[in-house]
Amino acid sequence: MSSESSELDQLRAWVTSRAADLPPGGLTDDLPLLSGRHLTSLHIPELILLLERLRRRVIDVESLGAGDFRDVATIAARFLDTETEGAGT
Repeated sequence: MSSESSELDQLRAWVTSRAADLPPGGLTDDLPLLSGRHLTSLHIPELILLLERLRRRVIDVESLGAGDFRDVATIAARFLDTETEGAGT
């Protein structure tokens, strides 16, 4: 569980370092990243590389679906096999 928490922390840190105009409360696991325009489609390739490094295996981009990068909770559940607290998804 410690490594899952570490992976999730690294994901959150990555998003926070690149997100534009975060709300005053900061990043939450259910904050809409793309539809809220905090991240753009230009961030996705770099995000995929981060996720591949964290999970230590390649992501089949052919299997990606709409909504896979909706928010931190969705990304973690889809790619890191971890659950987030208070995700609200």
